[in-house]
Amino acid sequence: MRVGELFAGVGGLGRAVSEVFDAEPAWFAEFDAAPSKVLAHHYPDIPNYGDVTTLIDPPKVNILAGGFPCQDVS
Repeated sequence: MRVGELFAGVGGLGRAVSEVFDAEPAWFAEFDAAPSKVLAHHYPDIPNYGDVTTLIDPPKVNILAGGFPCQDVS
């Protein structure tokens, strides 16, 4: 199984989903520079598509995970 993660942050939700469902990350969508560097370090071969508002027709996945982008309500 493959997982796509929206609002990925550093990939914590996707990692948990991957563990529970024995799945592999397929791609991320995270625009912030700091967490994107963490994703690139831990997943150098997994694409990060950046801003979800520009994400068009990403590769198909079995599981779509998404963390709430809470900066404005934190």
